[in-house]
Amino acid sequence: MSNAKYADRAVYKVLIKAPIETVWSELVDTKKPRPFFWNSSWDTPGFKAGAPYRMLSKDKKVVAVIGEILEMDPPRRMTTSFRLTAHDDAASRVIYTLKETPEGVEFCLITENIPAGSKSEKSMADGAKFIVENFKAYVETGKVTFGAQMMLGMMELMSPMVPKALKAENWPLRTA
Repeated sequence: MSNAKYADRAVYKVLIKAPIETVWSELVDTKKPRPFFWNSSWDTPGFKAGAPYRMLSKDKKVVAVIGEILEMDPPRRMTTSFRLTAHDDAASRVIYTLKETPEGVEFCLITENIPAGSKSEKSMADGAKFIVENFKAYVETGKVTFGAQMMLGMMELMSPMVPKALKAENWPLRTA
C-alpha cells in the first residue's frame, strides 16, 4: 500500500453559450492548435479508450503533456491520464464533462490524483483556470481572452528557450 498523498479533486466549471456538439467538437479537434491549450494540439491515433495522446506545440517541436485516453462518452465525457513533461511527478487524471442546460453547456474540467505539494499540483490548478476561461471565450467568440493572447504571444517569443527535455523527439507518441 502506498503512502503517497494526493491533492483533493478540483472542479473548474463554466457555462458556455453554444450547442453541446459545438463545444465537444472544439474540445477534441485535432486539426489545429487549440489556443485554450496554449496553442497545442491533440496528437493521438484516435479518441478511444486506451489510445495514447500527447499535446504537441504549434510548431510541433515541443510536448508539454502526455497521457492516455481512459474513457470516452461523446459528447458528454472524456477522461484522460495526464502527465506534465516538465515535471517528474506521477500522472494524474483529468476529466472533461459537458452537460446541456437551458442556458447553454455546463463545461467542467476536473483534476484528480495529483501528487500533493508537487510542481504539477500548482501548474495544473493554474492551467485548469486558464483552460476553462479561455475555452469558453474561444467557443463563444472565436478568440481567447486578451490576457491569454498576450501570454500566447510571449510564449511564442520564448519558444527557442524551451528546455531540451520537452522537445518532441523525447516524447514520441507511443502506440501499441
